[in-house]
This record gives sequence, structure tokens and C-alpha cells, in this order.
Amino acid sequence: MAQQSKKKKNGGKTAAGIVLVPLIAAALGGGLYFAGRDIWKNRGEKPESGNTAEQETPDVTAPLQTTEEPVVTTTTEALAAYPDKPERTPDTLTVNDTTKVLARNALLIEVTGNGGTVLAEHDADAEIYPASMTKMMTLLTFSKLIDPEALDATILMDADVLREQEEQMAYVAGFQAEEACRVRDLVYAMMLPSGADAAVMLATYAAGSEEAFVAEMNKLAAEMGLEHSHFENVTGLHEDSHVSSLYDLSRILMLAIRDPFCAEAMSTLQYTTAATAEHPTGIDLVSTTLSRMVGNELENLPDPLHVIGGKTGFTNPAGQCLATWARSDSGRTYISVVAGSTTFQPLDAVGDTLTLYQLTGIPYGDVQRIVPDEADLPLYEHY
Repeated sequence: MAQQSKKKKNGGKTAAGIVLVPLIAAALGGGLYFAGRDIWKNRGEKPESGNTAEQETPDVTAPLQTTEEPVVTTTTEALAAYPDKPERTPDTLTVNDTTKVLARNALLIEVTGNGGTVLAEHDADAEIYPASMTKMMTLLTFSKLIDPEALDATILMDADVLREQEEQMAYVAGFQAEEACRVRDLVYAMMLPSGADAAVMLATYAAGSEEAFVAEMNKLAAEMGLEHSHFENVTGLHEDSHVSSLYDLSRILMLAIRDPFCAEAMSTLQYTTAATAEHPTGIDLVSTTLSRMVGNELENLPDPLHVIGGKTGFTNPAGQCLATWARSDSGRTYISVVAGSTTFQPLDAVGDTLTLYQLTGIPYGDVQRIVPDEADLPLYEHY
């Protein structure tokens, strides 16, 4: 983690025959085109079951029209290219009881349709420093810039990148200078332990330089209609003009979990990189998000919840930050984003997150703050 992620009869043939044959051919051709276009989104990975994107499917139950010109009827329920801003309602709670939620900024939404409904929030539209939650946008931008084959390419870890990140006291994943790193492994190194070295290497690989990649991040932010986001780097290291908001971050996360590979990279607890000369058995990577939870904290809710994945963040100005998504046994999807949950206690952001998720099934007055016990977290590392 950084310190301090849209007709007539003719020749014995009937009009229906003339019309339907090209229509069928066109439909088949169109299907092949779209299937080919979307192959890279799967990248050979198992799709994340929480993918909320809906597919375009023909309405096979619609009755055929009896006019002289048969019409093929379809229904399209595909999501828009980018998620809408979640909407407040009269039932939206304002969370400002610090005995339950410590965070300066908090947001809980239920993902519905192309956006979401705000269940609870506190200063969720305020500009914040997103710290390493930035890497969700880095991941999204990277996924839009590369071809699927790129994930299996190999690049050499740049010694200058390592030195620069270490000088800024950013967390690095453990690669050595000139080590041959598989691009796929760098993605996991960026998203699980929050390796700044991996983030910069991916940006340079995809756009030629970190600066050019950041320009792509800001271009995507503008296309998405994000209201408070401006990025200066790919890691989340502190810069005064590197800002976002919880509403913006929730939309970034909503878009990321539509992509099977992005969702997979954020919902993996442990991952081992490919063997190299420097690391014959690979590097073991652990998620800073999932290693800070036992996993059963929300099972007693009326509709039990399971946190699927997310991204941590920390700098001194940002405080402890955490963006996650969760799924209930009934199939509902929720997103929580918190920022400024104290300074030096990473589990405080987890406590805020788990406490917020209780509001999906328990009245605010009955919610009790949850913080995992460090002794119950065998993979947890305090950094």
C-alpha cells in the first residue's frame, strides 16, 4: 500500500424467406463480432460471479407479428457504458456517530440497475485524498489500454522505478531490479499488497510513461462524469491536487467489478507470481483487504453478507481508507467506501466497513461496531 481504480413474392420465394435469411445471417455475424470484441474482458479467467453487467438477449417469448413484413423483436437491457452516481433517498441515513463509524467520510450503497441507492453516508461528496484506492482507477485504465495477450508478456523491473518508490516510502511488492516480471503478476502485485512499483511499471508499459498514463486516467474520469476526481499519479502517493470523493470511488469500483479480470484481481486473497531466476518459487502476495477480515463477521444478518474484495489505502493526510463490495445470500450487491478512519490503525477502516454493512439488515440504533481481532487474522500484516 502507498504510505503517508462503458416486400413482395419473387421467383417463387416468399417475402418472409427473403427477409429472414439475411436477418439471421446478420444476427449471427453481429453475435460473432461482439463475442470477439469482448473476449479480452475474460482474459482466460473465471468470471467473477458478482458481475452486474447484463447481457443483450433476444426476447424469444415475444409473439411473431402477422403483417406482410415480419419483424424480429429483441429486448436490450445492457448497462450503460459507465455507472450513474448513486442516488440519495428520503431513507438515506446520515452516519455521524463516531462510537460506530470513525471515518471522516463514509458511504454505503446498494448497487441497482446502472447505479445505486445510497443507504448511508457522511460527507461522501467531499473531496478526499484517495491514497491507494487510486489503484482501482489505475487497474480500470490499464484494462482499457491493453490487449488481452499483454497479460502474459514479460517486462523487466526498472531499477529507477524501485528506487523512486522506495525513496517516497511507498510499498513495493518484492521484485528485484531487472527481474523478468509477467504483466499479469504485476497486476496482482499492484492490487493485493498494493505494490507501487508494480503500478508504475504497468502504467509505463501501457502508455509509455506514468505521466501519459495519468492523462488517460483523467480522460476516463471525465468520460465517466466523475465530479471530484483528479489524478496526479498511479499509486495514490500524496499530492495536494490528487483528489477524489467517495461517490466517485464507488462508481469506479462499480465499473471495475463489471469486468471479470478486474474483479478477480481485487477479490483474490493469495496469489503466487511466476517463478523467475530471482524468485525460483515466485513471490507470495496477500490481499491487504481480505487478510484484514475473518470472513464471517456479517453472517448473522437477516440476509447474510460476504465481503468479496476491494482496495485499501493509506497516507497520513488520507488516513486509513477502504473500498469494498459485498454480496448477500439473496444476491444483492453492496458497496462501501470509507476514508479517514484514524491514522495508524488499519483495522479501524475495516471496522467502519463492517459496521456500515450491518445497515443492510439492522436499524442504525441496533448496530454495534465490529472490529476483527488481529489474533484471528493469520495473514494480516500491519503496514
